[in-house]
Amino acid sequence: MSYRDRFRPHVVGAGRNGGLLLLAVGVLSLLFSVGFVLDVVDINLSLGWLVVTFGIAVTAGAVRAGLVPTIGALWLFALWWYVFPPLVGYLTGNWATGSRYTYPRLLDYGYTSAYDELVGGIESGVGFGLPLAIVVGTVGYIAGTAISWYSTR
Repeated sequence: MSYRDRFRPHVVGAGRNGGLLLLAVGVLSLLFSVGFVLDVVDINLSLGWLVVTFGIAVTAGAVRAGLVPTIGALWLFALWWYVFPPLVGYLTGNWATGSRYTYPRLLDYGYTSAYDELVGGIESGVGFGLPLAIVVGTVGYIAGTAISWYSTR
């Protein structure tokens, strides 16, 4: 087995696992979207969202979905997390400063309109979501791979 054949599944995935990971994250985002619209799920900064994100990465590592699909799926999930609440507020007209339709943020500042909040969510999703996906995705993928390797020994 060559060096390239050993590491290829960890980079791009083994078989269809990378595509299934993207599909699973899409379905998970859809479920959270329905929960948010029905006011069952709250999208705030919390440990629960980090656990979900890390769980996705660990699962991806355990099934050898590939590091690139894992980071891509986590980045799409982070982008959804930043953009979906202001998008719902913008489309429904229920947006207000400090409401549940603002995107999660660490600093206590706000925008003056729903459109500006939506653009800020997109900017934050791209600016902060990708580094978050790279760090959490890499650490979680390595942990999942280690768990999978250890459980088969």
